[in-house]
Amino acid sequence: MYVIRGSILLLMASTTTAFVSQCSVRFGALGRSRILANSRNVAPKFAWRAQSTSNVIQSPINPSVSSKGDTETVDALVIGSGISGSTLGFSLFQRGVNVLVTEARDVVGGNVISRKQDGFQWEEGPNTFQPTQQIMRLAVDLGLKDQLVFADHTLPRMVYWDSKLFPLPSALEDAPFFALLNPLEKLRAGLGAIGLLSGRPAGVEESVKDFIERTLGEAVFKKIIDPFVSGVYAGDPSKLSMASAFRKIYSLEDLAPARGLVWGGLLRQMERAREARENFDPELPTYVGGALGSFREGLQQLPNTVLARLGADRVRTGWKVESLSRNADGTYTARFATPEGERSVVARTVSITAPALATHEVLKDLVPETRRLTEIEYPCVYSVTLAYPADAFADGTRREREGLSGRRLFGFGNLIPRSMGIRTLGTIWSSSLFPYRVPEGYEMVLSYIGGAQDPLRYTPPIAELSDAEVVDAVHGDVSRILLKPGAPAPRVLGVRKWARAIPQYNKGYAAIRAEVDAGLARCPGLFLGGNYVSGVAFGDCVQWGVDTAPKVQQLLATLPK
Repeated sequence: MYVIRGSILLLMASTTTAFVSQCSVRFGALGRSRILANSRNVAPKFAWRAQSTSNVIQSPINPSVSSKGDTETVDALVIGSGISGSTLGFSLFQRGVNVLVTEARDVVGGNVISRKQDGFQWEEGPNTFQPTQQIMRLAVDLGLKDQLVFADHTLPRMVYWDSKLFPLPSALEDAPFFALLNPLEKLRAGLGAIGLLSGRPAGVEESVKDFIERTLGEAVFKKIIDPFVSGVYAGDPSKLSMASAFRKIYSLEDLAPARGLVWGGLLRQMERAREARENFDPELPTYVGGALGSFREGLQQLPNTVLARLGADRVRTGWKVESLSRNADGTYTARFATPEGERSVVARTVSITAPALATHEVLKDLVPETRRLTEIEYPCVYSVTLAYPADAFADGTRREREGLSGRRLFGFGNLIPRSMGIRTLGTIWSSSLFPYRVPEGYEMVLSYIGGAQDPLRYTPPIAELSDAEVVDAVHGDVSRILLKPGAPAPRVLGVRKWARAIPQYNKGYAAIRAEVDAGLARCPGLFLGGNYVSGVAFGDCVQWGVDTAPKVQQLLATLPK
C-alpha cells in the first residue's frame, strides 16, 4: 500500500506539475505540487534567497526605426505586445536587432491587465506565473529582479467536493491523509500509475478524459483532473487532446514504455534535477519549488517595463494591423490603422502574436491555410474580483499566519469539479497569495466563471448574462463554499468579460497546426506566436519569445539587406 500511495503522489506531482504549470494564464495559483520543482534555477535544498539588487544587461546600440513619409522600415516587426510579443521584442532588442512592436490597444500587455484602487490590487487576466529560469532571466535583464514577489509555497490547493474543501497532497508524507479518494479509488489509481492496467490504444487521439480514465480511473478524473482542466483551459476534457494540451504528461508513458506514468515521472524528475544542477545561475533569483510568482505592481509591470526599455519609438500602441503582403524582394508590408491615420511598415521579418482568429484575418490572402485557425475554439470566461471583510470567511479557511495580524485566509484557492453543479470554475484566494494587495481587515478573491461546458449546462449561457448577473452568480458560489452564513455583500472590484478567452487544444489541433505550418513554409521570415501556438501558460509564452528571437536573428543574417 505504501508503494501505491507513493505512486499516486508521484503521479499527482507529475501530472499536476504539467497541468498546473499551464494554469498560470488563468488559474496559476491553484495546485502546484512541491514534490517536483519545475524550476531550472531552484536553490539547493529548495531554499529561497531574496535578491535586492538589479543587474541589467546592457543592450547593444540598436539602429533606429527609419521612416519615409507614412512608411517605416525595420528588420523585425512584432505584432502584439502580450507576453509573447513583449518577450520577443525585448529579446530582439537585446540582440541589437532593429525591431518595432505594435499593439492594437492603447496600452501594452495584451490580455495582461493589472489594476489598483483604494488599497486593493488585482489581476483581470493572467494572475500569476510558475517561475522558470527563462522568466527569472527576463526579469533580471529588465531590471525587475527586486520587483519579483513569490507566494508562500506551503499554501494548500483545495478541491471542493460534496460540500467540503479537500487539500491536495503536496508532499509524500501527506499521502496517508489524502481523503478525497477512498481506498479502492487509490488502489485503482496506483495500479494504473505503475503500468499494470491498459496501455495506450494505437492510432487513437485520446482526449484528456480518455487518457486519465484509462490510466488512473474515473474517480481521479472526476475529483482531481476535471477541475484542473476547467481551471487551465476552461475547457471540455472530453474534447481536449491529451497529446496537444498536456504533451508533457502524455509523453511520460513514452519515457518508460510498459512501466506506467510513475516510472516516466521518476525519469523526468531525475532529468529536471540534473538540468537544475547544470543550469543553475547564481545571478538569478532563487525560489522554493511550488511558489507562484508575480511582480510587485502586478504582471503588467513586465510589458510596461519592456515599453520603457524599448521606448515609444519602438513600441506603438493604438496600431491595429489591417493587412500584410509580401513584396517582390521578400520583405513584407504591414498596413496599420493608427491614431495618426494609415501607416505602413516594411519589414524583413514579421512575427504575429495576435489570437488565432485575428491572425487569420491578417493572413487570409497571404497564407490561405490560416483559415484552419478559425476552428480553434475560444470559450467565453468572466474574471470576477470580490473583496469581503476578513471575518466573513468560514473558520476552516483561516488561520494565524506569521507576520500578519489576526486570522487570515490560508490557501492558494479552490477548484470545483463540474459534477458538483456549481457554475464558478474556481476561486483564487488572491489576498492569501499576496497579503500586501489588500487593505487591513479585508480578504480578496478572484473567481473565473464560464468556459466551454457552460453553454451545455446552463441557460442562458454566461456570454448572455449582464455583469451584475455574473457577480450575483459568483457571490452565491463563493458564499456557499467559503463564507459564513449571513456574510455581507462583497465589494465588487473587477468584472472582466473575456468573450474569447483561452484557445482550446481540442482533438484535431495537431492537424490544424500542420496545415498552417505548411502554408507558412512558403513565407520565409513570417512567424506565428501567442498562446494558441506556445501553450497557454505565462511561462510558455515567455519561452516562445526567448526561443524565437535567435531564429529571427539567424534568418536576418541570411536575408538581403
